[in-house]
Amino acid sequence: MNKIKKNKYIWLNKSQEIISCDEKLKILNENILELENNFQNIFDDAVIMGCDEKDFKKKVVNIVNNLKFSFDK
Repeated sequence: MNKIKKNKYIWLNKSQEIISCDEKLKILNENILELENNFQNIFDDAVIMGCDEKDFKKKVVNIVNNLKFSFDK
């Protein structure tokens, strides 16, 4: 697996303050790296199978834009 670059992302809480907890940052960075790798693999598969790159990216953006918090509040 790729090594996580320190401070690759700055994570903000709901108050727009920077999250500084090392354990939270570790988990957030591991998750985003996994997401990036999965997106890249899925994108590569789609292009190899003949999908239009722009159309694929539109679908991914649509999925992201429609995400909702899934736990009970």
